[in-house]
Amino acid sequence: MDKSNEKELVEKARRDPEAFGVIFDLYHPKILRYAVYRTGNAEAARDITSETFFKALNKLWQFKWTGASFSAWLYRIASNEINMYFRTKKHEPASLDEMMEKVPSYEAPSANDLEKELEEAQTAIDRNSLFLSVHAELIKLPAIYQEVLSMRFFDSMKISDISRTLGKKEGTVKSLISRGISMLKRSMQPNKDLSIIYGEGLMEREAMANGK
Repeated sequence: MDKSNEKELVEKARRDPEAFGVIFDLYHPKILRYAVYRTGNAEAARDITSETFFKALNKLWQFKWTGASFSAWLYRIASNEINMYFRTKKHEPASLDEMMEKVPSYEAPSANDLEKELEEAQTAIDRNSLFLSVHAELIKLPAIYQEVLSMRFFDSMKISDISRTLGKKEGTVKSLISRGISMLKRSMQPNKDLSIIYGEGLMEREAMANGK
């Protein structure tokens, strides 16, 4: 979605909370996927995603257009929730039902649809032993490295998008990615798993593309 359409959608949701349901449908899968890859736990990711959209709805009036996209704002909320999860290992999310009470005419995703989405996310984690291996080391890194590496390699975000999402210069993002990869290489060197963790040759293509 381009920024003009996104802005129109957000402004409509500000006037009419029921329009927030469209935002939920549009961005929920992306935020859930990001939370899954950051936490490695589908149940926790679902709770974090629910809390993210609940807070976004309540604070929609606070959102300001500063050049970054609305989705970048959602990612920042989700990142804060994820960081809280790691600090406390406890998460008490807002109920999805509570959020939908504010948009009563919106037909929320069925329980079966949400459950299927959750099962697919957990299955993807369970089947990927390499992901589990690198995730154990990833979560030992400072949060900023977890964010950039997850967005870049797990969520396939462009450097420019990560830059806008985190409010950092592209050069800074590239540097964080490079340092984060180096940290993972050092911590995983005995297992030698990192060279194939993201797929054949991806690290080399990352270097050749110069982070674009």
